[in-house]
Amino acid sequence: MKRLFLLLSVIFLCTGLYATPVLSSGEGKFTYKDYPPFADRPVDVHYYIPASGDVRQMPVVFVFEGADRGYSYLLKTWKREAEKHKFMVFIPHFGLKEYPLCDYQEVGVIDNNTHTVRSAEEQTPALIDKIFEYVKENSGSQRTGYMIYGHSAGGQFVQRFMLFHDSPYVEKAVIGSPGWYTFPDTSLDFPYGVRNIPYITSETIKKYLAKPIVLQLAAGDTVRESYLRKTPEAEAQGRNRYERGNSFYQYIHQIAAEKNWPCHWRKIDEQGIGHHSAGMGERAVPVMLGDSLRALFIGNSYTQYNHLVRQVQAIAASSGHKLSVKLVEHGGWTLKKHAANPETLDAIREGNWDFVVLQDQSKAPAREKDWVRENVYKPAYSLDSLRRLYNPQGKTVFYMTWGHHIDTYAEMQQRLAESYLEMTHRLNAWCAPIGIAWKRIRTENPDFTLYNPDHSHPSVQGSYLAANVFCTVFFQKPYTSGYLAGLSRNEALYLQQMAQETVLSNLSLWNIQPSPQTEDVTRQFYPDPERKYTTPTLGKPVEEGLASLFEITRYLQALADKHSDKVTLANIGNTPQGREIPILYFGTAKEDKKVKVWMQAGLHGNEPAGPEAACLLADYLLGTPEGADILKKVSLALIPVANPDGYAFQSRKSGSGFDLNRDQSKLSDPVTLLLKEAYKEWNPEIALDIHEFNPFRKEFGRLRGSRATTAADVLFLPSGHLNISDGIRQLSNGLFREEAEKALAANGYNSGFYFTPHIKNDSLYAIKDAKSPQSSSTYQGLTNAASLFIEIRGIGLGRTSFARRADCGFQVSRSLLETAAVHYKEVKKTIQKAVRETCAGKSDVFVTFQPTRTELPVSFIDLSKKERFTETLPTLDALQLKADLVRKRPKAYILPDSCLMQAEKLRALGIEVEKSRKAFTTTVEKYIVTEYRKADKEWEKIYPVTVSTRVIKEKKSFPAGSFIVRLSQKNANLAITLLEPESVNGFVNFCVIHTGWGQELPVYRER
Repeated sequence: MKRLFLLLSVIFLCTGLYATPVLSSGEGKFTYKDYPPFADRPVDVHYYIPASGDVRQMPVVFVFEGADRGYSYLLKTWKREAEKHKFMVFIPHFGLKEYPLCDYQEVGVIDNNTHTVRSAEEQTPALIDKIFEYVKENSGSQRTGYMIYGHSAGGQFVQRFMLFHDSPYVEKAVIGSPGWYTFPDTSLDFPYGVRNIPYITSETIKKYLAKPIVLQLAAGDTVRESYLRKTPEAEAQGRNRYERGNSFYQYIHQIAAEKNWPCHWRKIDEQGIGHHSAGMGERAVPVMLGDSLRALFIGNSYTQYNHLVRQVQAIAASSGHKLSVKLVEHGGWTLKKHAANPETLDAIREGNWDFVVLQDQSKAPAREKDWVRENVYKPAYSLDSLRRLYNPQGKTVFYMTWGHHIDTYAEMQQRLAESYLEMTHRLNAWCAPIGIAWKRIRTENPDFTLYNPDHSHPSVQGSYLAANVFCTVFFQKPYTSGYLAGLSRNEALYLQQMAQETVLSNLSLWNIQPSPQTEDVTRQFYPDPERKYTTPTLGKPVEEGLASLFEITRYLQALADKHSDKVTLANIGNTPQGREIPILYFGTAKEDKKVKVWMQAGLHGNEPAGPEAACLLADYLLGTPEGADILKKVSLALIPVANPDGYAFQSRKSGSGFDLNRDQSKLSDPVTLLLKEAYKEWNPEIALDIHEFNPFRKEFGRLRGSRATTAADVLFLPSGHLNISDGIRQLSNGLFREEAEKALAANGYNSGFYFTPHIKNDSLYAIKDAKSPQSSSTYQGLTNAASLFIEIRGIGLGRTSFARRADCGFQVSRSLLETAAVHYKEVKKTIQKAVRETCAGKSDVFVTFQPTRTELPVSFIDLSKKERFTETLPTLDALQLKADLVRKRPKAYILPDSCLMQAEKLRALGIEVEKSRKAFTTTVEKYIVTEYRKADKEWEKIYPVTVSTRVIKEKKSFPAGSFIVRLSQKNANLAITLLEPESVNGFVNFCVIHTGWGQELPVYRER
């Protein structure tokens, strides 16, 4: 019996030693209450531990909530990143009642009851150390420390955590866009400074500055919301979070410089994003984990001058990237010498290089083609082969240099570009187009000094430009670097911008994101027209990529100067990043006898064929007799690039991070407001929006089991929205579309209807056309304009088939204007009738509707067999809608005086809104929300809402200042679509009007 007892005891002890950890993998929660100073305020800690990977060595990350104290959306984002990057994430939930602002954002430095300074052990950060110790004990982790991240209010917590608490565990802290800061300033009292905190000494501040801390700021975080702190002390830090963060960062570096203290803080300016906790958190992950890249530079004095490689490393570090570098250089050396140099070969053989940068002697690639193939291409091939052997996961990057500052600069630069790009594409390498960025600055800013006095080597500015090109090639996203290389801030930021725009606007040309369309498919199915062009992109060498905004504006200005009697070039406003939005006016908005047309292109920045088509059209209208005839009957407002910030980087979204074609009714982006204001003032009768679509969808692989692509050159996207007048829909989808299809066919182009492919029950089906104001085709139709919306086959193709794509846009736009000129009486009559019917208000309101199930024949190209085929897809057809919910049209909608923001958005959209001068009582129908569902997935920085309502008739009194939207107006159908609560992409759906289950909506129908 004793033996049995001992045996069982041993088994029990061994089982205990190897017991399953209390915190198992996956999503979970535990309540921590074991630290005595906080025992009466237990904290729920929500966590995620990846399902695979070594939990003992996984990094541990604590994430802190914003002011809403919401953890669920944070956990959703962070657990995805944790699983992807294999780290554990813990989110302590500090309830508002138990942990008010003084104990959370202000980390409990001051006892709010006694107004005395608490000891370090009683402050909230001490609790995090104890939770980490609990995590180690109960998860199996062997990590000796953890990292912390917080955004907004969570960022405030992290900022003060690192100042007031000297944790033995924190490995790195990332502070995301706090609303305001506690400065380590001994002349200010807490919470804005530290004068009244006795234990904060100069030694404490010195230690604070030396900690591994990253300040993460969103360049778009410039909105002054109602909840942003606006005390005099906070306002002194700046007017918004972005300004305040920069002020704080400058202050701590100023202290470090004055005291000669080390400062290990870094700042990252995140581009294309505003105050967005999940998005900022995603961008913080690689910063926290410190994933490092390695680059080997092989070259000569061009690579050595001004410590270029160190500059690359410094720019990378200051923008949140870890980069290890090595340089092998010898003055005047060629790649041929390097290919025979043991030092160079041994460096490549070290292995684990993410990038191997090759730079030939400055003149060599500019020589005659046969010599270059023998003396440049062959050694480049040899070095690349060795790189492939020892670094199969890495990439060769060619350092395209620049022409010498001499009379033959242009010829030399062109040969360098040709040679480096030919090597790039032959070897499937990448190209760092420093020479192209160099030429762009020479053109746009000729007084800028890029050359050393020898007219060959780079100046400090030239090397800094090159370094930024490399960083953009390596990391492929916009950034703002705090490393200035001794240049003025304005100089440095300009060079950063030029480098980034040059690289990011032509990723396929540099082979960083190769064109998905092979040369043989292009030759067989999509050859360019054989014509000479003078427009911005087509009028310059292919090696220079797409035209810059400067080149487009210069081209437009030249046209306007030459034809000042026919056209006016204006600017409708500036984007958040400071770029102008040019518009060409052919005629005026007051020429009532002419048909007024609105055209826009480039609403998505990565669709460059539209802007080129707009330039082709402008040239045609001003330079041909046929164009002059059109302008006798048509007035045109033409916006070639509606999204300049996006176009500059060939990014779909705006500089504020919005898809402008999904912002038609919620008006979240300042650029949308500028476009709507210009559209409203022009008040068009016809509108055209030129887009491009992605023809290479993975769903098409279902058709034949191999890669396939949409065959059509142009797809039409008319709107079937039932609140658009029948006559206008017939003009859009009938007369104008049919004539445009004829024009395309006459020039050898194929067309069809736009559709989106979807997979359902393992089958491919199509969703055809648009039905909501999230697309301009519907928005414009609801303003009683005949609307044409085209998608050109082009996203992802870069310069491939570019003349063909631009010509497609030109043919459609020309056809639309010619059709408007020929049929202008019919068009005007139809539009005027639609406006009269709208103002009369006799038709019902179509609130919700469903597409009809039909079939759509679609033409494809099998990319492996190089053959065209047609497939008939089951289709949800939004051109044949069936009404679900229909209501009687009210006389007006009434909004309470509290709805000022909603009223202003209606006005911006061209809807007339009256403000009542006195109180009144009237019979209305009110909406009560009977069903409410908020989307689980964020879309365009909101979580769309779907509701059902019950309409109740009652007599209601409204105060003076209430808003009245009468439906006896031209844009009444747009107002209906926005204000009916069940409407797809209306104000309720898009959270412009907030509501909840059982609530009465602040919108009333006056019958």
